[in-house]
Amino acid sequence: MAKCIILVFHEINNKLWFQSVLKYLSRSYQFVSANQLFEIKKGIIPRQNICHITFDDGHISFYQNAYPVLKDLGIPATLFISPKVITSEKNYWFQRIRNFNKENFQSYFFNKIQDIFNAPIYNYSIRSILKSLPIQMILHIIDSYVKINNIKEQPYMNITKSQLLELHKSGLIEIGAHTLNHPILANENNDISEFEIKESINKLQEILSDKVYFFAYPNGQPDIDFGKREIQILRETDIKLAFSTEENKLTYDSSNFVIPRIGLSKGNILYIVQKIRFAKYWDFLRNVRYRKTEKIERRKLRNLQNKNDFCSR
Repeated sequence: MAKCIILVFHEINNKLWFQSVLKYLSRSYQFVSANQLFEIKKGIIPRQNICHITFDDGHISFYQNAYPVLKDLGIPATLFISPKVITSEKNYWFQRIRNFNKENFQSYFFNKIQDIFNAPIYNYSIRSILKSLPIQMILHIIDSYVKINNIKEQPYMNITKSQLLELHKSGLIEIGAHTLNHPILANENNDISEFEIKESINKLQEILSDKVYFFAYPNGQPDIDFGKREIQILRETDIKLAFSTEENKLTYDSSNFVIPRIGLSKGNILYIVQKIRFAKYWDFLRNVRYRKTEKIERRKLRNLQNKNDFCSR
């Protein structure tokens, strides 16, 4: 039976590690582009053991470390970016908080958002809580904290518009949409969710002077980060495939709008082999070992939100 995997990376800080991963995978899989993946799912291309490489966000390490390896090996990939971040050259919200003083920001943050929830939330991680809020609230909290504490913003961490165009013109890298501002779409109301999806596609098409056929949901967990509403919005566009971060191998009856991807960011070959092998059960294995994961926290936080809160629909 043919096996099909889609991998998702974010930052590549070790070029040799990335190269070794691709060379190992090449022993068992044929690398395909997003368009080839779509044609395989339609039955136009025969089924075989295939692997598609994807990257989310457009961190500069993609251009500096990943792209040269992909180019040298002739391996196609898809890069999902938020066009507003690229054109404004302002970091994603999760990049902006990296160097905040943890204790200071935590105190400020909890004071700002405690009344949103129906129970104390001090035992939850700030990252889990932030991912339970609408994007404009996240940005407002960060902007206020930066202003009050006179914090100097981190240098821009992602690719530039000119680098994006170079990647697009290479013919090797497919560019896909990743919303405008990288919100967790399930936290937004109907209008904002639709605007973030459709406008990101439109803006990206303007930048590239080309059609955009692929999309990746921010964070990407089905039923936590997006749902039927977002799928229906995408069905109204020209998007062919929409990618999630559901840890699983692709089956040929998988929905074109919930394509699973296995996340890789570190580890030796043995670790990578095991993660791919047990992809579907990876969350369960993590829960057994660590007892609490971000996904579990966020489900609980959603239940704690006030019924008349900001994300009511």
